[in-house]
Amino acid sequence: MIGRLLVFLGGLLVVALFAALLGPMFVDWTDFRKDFEDQASRILGKKVTVHGAVNARLLPFPSVTLHDVTVGPDSEGAPLVTVSRFSLDAELAPFLSGEARIFDMRIEEPKARIRLLADGTLDWLRGSSAEIPARTVVLEKVHVTGGEIEFIDQQSGRTRKVSGLDAEMAAASLAGPWTADGNAVVDGEAGGFHLSSQQPNPATGAIPLKLRLDPGNRPFSLDLEGDLSLVEGKPIYKGRFQGQWRDAYAEKVPNDRKPVPAPRAKGEFELTNERIVVPEYRLELAEADNPYVITGEAKLDTGAKPEFLLTAEGQQVDVNRLANDGGQGKTGRNAAGSVRQRLNLLIAMAADIPVPTVPGRANLKLPAIVAGDTVLRDIQIDIRPAGTGWTVERAAAVLPGRTQVEAKGKLTLIGSPSFSGDLLVASTQPSGLASWVSGAVDPAIRQLKSAGFSAAVNLTPDMQRFEKLELAIGDAHLNGRLERESLRGQPATLSVDLSGNEIDLDAARALGALIVGDDLDNGVFAQRIATRMKVGKLVAYGVESHEVDTIFTLDSGSVSVERLNIGDVAGASIRASGAASGSLLDYTGKAQIAFQAADPTPFLTMAAAQLPPHPALAWLVKSAPWYADANVQATVSLGDAGGSGLTAKLSGTANGSTIAVDYAVDDIADFTGTASLKMNATLENPETQILLGQAGLDPLPIGTGVAGRLALDVSDQGGEAADVALQFTSAGTEAMASGQVSLDIADFLAGAGKVSVKSDDLEPFLMTAGVAMPAVGGGLPAQVSADVKLADRKTSFDRIEATLDGNAVTGALALDLSQAQPKIEGQLKAGHADLTWLAETVLGPVADPATGKLSQEVLPARVSEPDLDIALEIGSFSSGVFDPVTGLSATLRRSGGELTLDDINGSWFGGTLMGRLMVANADGTGLYQSRITLEGGDLADALPEQREGGQAAATGRFDFDLVAEASGKTVSELLGATNGSGSLKVGALTVSKLNLGLLPQVLEAADGIKGEITEDKVKGIAAGLIDAGPGTFQNVAVPFNITGGVMRIQNVTLESQSAKLDGEARLNLIDGTMDGTAHVALNAGDDALAGAEPGIRLTYAGEIGAPTRQLDVGDLTNFLSLRAFERERRRVEALQSNVLEKQRLRREVVLHRYREEERQKAEAERARVAEEARQKAEEAERLAAEEEARRAAQAASEGASAPETQPPGDGTVAAPEMPVSPDEKVTRDSLPPARPLQFDSLPGVN
Repeated sequence: MIGRLLVFLGGLLVVALFAALLGPMFVDWTDFRKDFEDQASRILGKKVTVHGAVNARLLPFPSVTLHDVTVGPDSEGAPLVTVSRFSLDAELAPFLSGEARIFDMRIEEPKARIRLLADGTLDWLRGSSAEIPARTVVLEKVHVTGGEIEFIDQQSGRTRKVSGLDAEMAAASLAGPWTADGNAVVDGEAGGFHLSSQQPNPATGAIPLKLRLDPGNRPFSLDLEGDLSLVEGKPIYKGRFQGQWRDAYAEKVPNDRKPVPAPRAKGEFELTNERIVVPEYRLELAEADNPYVITGEAKLDTGAKPEFLLTAEGQQVDVNRLANDGGQGKTGRNAAGSVRQRLNLLIAMAADIPVPTVPGRANLKLPAIVAGDTVLRDIQIDIRPAGTGWTVERAAAVLPGRTQVEAKGKLTLIGSPSFSGDLLVASTQPSGLASWVSGAVDPAIRQLKSAGFSAAVNLTPDMQRFEKLELAIGDAHLNGRLERESLRGQPATLSVDLSGNEIDLDAARALGALIVGDDLDNGVFAQRIATRMKVGKLVAYGVESHEVDTIFTLDSGSVSVERLNIGDVAGASIRASGAASGSLLDYTGKAQIAFQAADPTPFLTMAAAQLPPHPALAWLVKSAPWYADANVQATVSLGDAGGSGLTAKLSGTANGSTIAVDYAVDDIADFTGTASLKMNATLENPETQILLGQAGLDPLPIGTGVAGRLALDVSDQGGEAADVALQFTSAGTEAMASGQVSLDIADFLAGAGKVSVKSDDLEPFLMTAGVAMPAVGGGLPAQVSADVKLADRKTSFDRIEATLDGNAVTGALALDLSQAQPKIEGQLKAGHADLTWLAETVLGPVADPATGKLSQEVLPARVSEPDLDIALEIGSFSSGVFDPVTGLSATLRRSGGELTLDDINGSWFGGTLMGRLMVANADGTGLYQSRITLEGGDLADALPEQREGGQAAATGRFDFDLVAEASGKTVSELLGATNGSGSLKVGALTVSKLNLGLLPQVLEAADGIKGEITEDKVKGIAAGLIDAGPGTFQNVAVPFNITGGVMRIQNVTLESQSAKLDGEARLNLIDGTMDGTAHVALNAGDDALAGAEPGIRLTYAGEIGAPTRQLDVGDLTNFLSLRAFERERRRVEALQSNVLEKQRLRREVVLHRYREEERQKAEAERARVAEEARQKAEEAERLAAEEEARRAAQAASEGASAPETQPPGDGTVAAPEMPVSPDEKVTRDSLPPARPLQFDSLPGVN
């Protein structure tokens, strides 16, 4: 509009006026005023009148001054142009050549009225045509001051006004080119301008015109370049434009950073009296070589039906490249801190955009805007101007956190900003939205999968109303309304009416903090709040409540709860109502509370987590399971006595107990610790076990069958300590604790007092309390007293005097709870104690009560128990086997499930016992280690007596040592896995009923046995003799080892003058049985026999304490049989020798007879042969008389020296020949046949 007005002023009015003034001035100086008016009227085509004075001079240079000049009139009779004062100075020399050169012209307070007629033409162009001597006048400098232009648009009925027009102009000729620089105010918008034109186109008459506009209050400048022409009497300015935003932050950019180019726009335009049309434009952002581009079209129609149109579509925009203070990386952002601050910033930016006064619409569509790590997607805005603001037909964008925002309604920007319409916000990643808004994510928001709302809203700075509100926070869906009003100078009010399935107050508060900023708490609690809420589930501070129905108000420190019903909060139901008002130091009010819970444990656990820590509250949480089926009512009063005190009365039942509590404190805001406090509480129950649990103990599920009563009285007068008395009474039992203790949290219950217990039978209560005692079932009359001191989590029991079932116990103990693991230290003296009981404190029951055998139950998991370091002195200590240890002293220690008896010293079996014993439970795995040494023990005391005669099985002084260890899951398995070793040493061992010198008596008795010697006969003899006397051994050493719970004694050798004993044994420690053998080798002396030794084997089996003995006399029987055999053999050998001699003599006679017969036969044969020889000799006598004689003599001599023998032929076996020298001249004869020896007649020999 400024350009169009300046074109009219400079192109038409000024040119015509200057021509009218200058043309006739230098032609005719006579009748100057009238000629000036005529010529000016002819040139402009309008009546020109000079109403004021006219001053003119020629030297030193031509100068003219006119006052009160008018041009017109218009169609209504008013002047078109008025000039208050007009003057010019010209050069004289150029007139000689016919040229007028004006070097200084001044136009003061020109006023022009330009009327746009209904047909779109200008009334200025109506009438006669102008005759402008364009090429004969030169304007070097023209000053315009105080100009005004009134543009009357009869098409739209609007009038626009240009005022404060000041300009500096120049022209080479009235036809151009023209230049002008100046300032003006158009309808209140101040700005500057610069224009330059060329001479009109001879063919079209269009004037090339460049125009630059610089609005003073707008951050941009506009350059127009095009042709100004008249079409059918209507001016048209058409061409291209270029806009440039001014960068107000460029000077603030550090020197080391390159400033980001300002946004710039260019495109085509067409300007007429009726409209401004931009058929296309291009908006460029960021660097020129790689800009972000937004394109579209624009149209402003100022005709009969004024309207405008603006469309914009572009590519993704990276704001980091557009802003001087953009992020330097992913985390760079200009965080606003809250949604409210961002909205205020957005509204402030929107308010800087002028609202068109004509109807129309604007459409903006961008795929994304990137700013730091922020990406705004799918931006679409469809708006229409609406007087003081905009009608938002649709505004949508996807914010960080996948947040869809949609709005529709009326946005007011002028005056008090407001928005009224429909608003939708839906985020499927609330944590991302929170990170973008505030730079941090509340843990409550991080857990949400979605959040959003939709409502019909009316938002103003003073009021924010949400009607038809549908709120979704995670799985919560709520409906209702919300209204907040904050008038200036008055407290803000908040009205909430919501109902739905659930609500998470932590998440709602976190989302609220995003909207209003970090001062949410301060803002909300300073308001007046009225709330009605009914939800199926309420989550606040991590606590879930179900079926919540409440109506409450908060107003300037006063609170009124009309109704608060909670169906289920941590397993409890609560009904409450009440009101309170006043200040912290002067509150008054009353409240009624009803509490019900089948199991209050979850509720009390939750309360302890939410409230400040207090030992009393921790105790109550621990005892909570014993308050089952709680039904309690409470009445609380504030300021009844006109002060700041509090009284509460509580009554009800829990787990069968009747509860009554009266509590009163005279100052609930006690900052000095001087408030007085009184409390009386009683618990009564027909079962004492429940009372013990409610008192904070951990009783076993073992009923006592008797009723009990607990009474607690506390009185604190504001001093350092309170008087406290706790009394427990039951049938036959009374326990009392009283003293002065502190109630401060820092040293809760620190103080001193006395405790006493007197009971006819304390055993049921101890069993119920989980305290294991020996000899359970026999009753435990008890009387105990002690002085107690508590300080710094340490409790000392001094002057302990107790009588437990006749067992006197004295000493002092100290319990230290200051460390992570509690510890008990001290010293105790007792009449008697039991090792089995100590082991059961670690391993659980050692024996099965049903069978009496070792328990096969899996060891219980280790229970955290206090560490122990107690010096013990026990008169009689039962070890579970053999006789008890007397005068025992030891140190009892327990740590981490490990129980030890260190430095053991006592008297056992007449000797001195020393050592160490450890039993442990490592998470269900049992362990034990032992190291026992006994010096100078008496076997007569250690071994059980024989059943007959009362005589000890063995006597002698002995030393014993044992090292053993084991591990297992049960007690039985623990003992069965025992491994170890040891030894038994006896200097002089005497074993009764082991007569080792029985052999002579046995031999004597055996000689009298008739018939065969058998084991039964020998056993009858030996059994009576072996028990007839003792056996003695010197320097006996018996080593042994234990494996798998079995003790093995191997290769034991004992010697005496009468015998040698070899033995071995196995003792099963699991089932208490044994088996063993002892071989007694008797010394036979001169009665010894080769191949048989007299011996007896003793076999023992059965229970270790009373084994049975079996006597094996096999070796002794063999010895006696062999001895009898030897005797019979010698007798047989004598008989056999006589028989053999007779047989030899008979053989000699037979041999003699045989030889005689043979000799006779040989003689007869020799006679026959001699006869034959004689006859032959006689025949050959003459041949070999001498030879025959010689041979006969030789034959006769050979026959005499070797008579021939023949073997017997009767089939008998030849007796072996005995080697007999020929000199003995023994006669041999045949013997009877040989037969094998037979010993059937000898007893025991075959």
